[in-house]
Amino acid sequence: MYSTLLFDMDGTLIDSEASIWISLCHALEAAGQPPIPRERTREFIGPPLDRTLSDLLGLSGETFQRVWDGYAAHYRQVGLYGSEPVPGMPELVARLKKRGFRLAVATCKPWDYCGPILELCGFGDSFEVVAGSFHNGVPENKAAVIRDALRQLNAGTEGVLMVGDRAADVAGSRACGIPCVGVDFCGYADPGEMEAAGALAVFDTMDGLERFLTGNAGSQN
Repeated sequence: MYSTLLFDMDGTLIDSEASIWISLCHALEAAGQPPIPRERTREFIGPPLDRTLSDLLGLSGETFQRVWDGYAAHYRQVGLYGSEPVPGMPELVARLKKRGFRLAVATCKPWDYCGPILELCGFGDSFEVVAGSFHNGVPENKAAVIRDALRQLNAGTEGVLMVGDRAADVAGSRACGIPCVGVDFCGYADPGEMEAAGALAVFDTMDGLERFLTGNAGSQN
């Protein structure tokens, strides 16, 4: 039974495909690299950026750093403003808060992007804690941001559930000793990815997710 819910951001709370694609293409072109086709963008959403730049694009050394720095600068100034809420998610989060759930964000997204995006997308003050990477020494690693969220909540692992949309969310949760459910609202994951990773369940509708969460609600203090 769950009383504390941790939410991933990209693909779970927000649809960031357009914003990530725009900033990544800008950074690649500025570094003399070819832009990626729009249909490949989902491959770059979820895992840490350093891994996708090296594993998917084969970047290293000075070129890697130029793309990394160019992406960060463009996303902070332009890209993040293209983020949109997953339809119905701000309302669901508000209802969950009203029911007494403790709510937090645990994302590999750099922490300093998170507040502006959550405000832009209508989440207001729904989240008690926002844990992101590169804040207080937290690396761009899913298990690390989950542990930081739990630390800020002053919570153990009992009664905690992660909600995410990629296998990395399941793996990071497992490393921290908590279960994870998946959502398939934005289509970022490969078919069957979350199930194969060991998600408790995967939901493609907001109603299905809400029924699961409220039907498995623990006691809230």
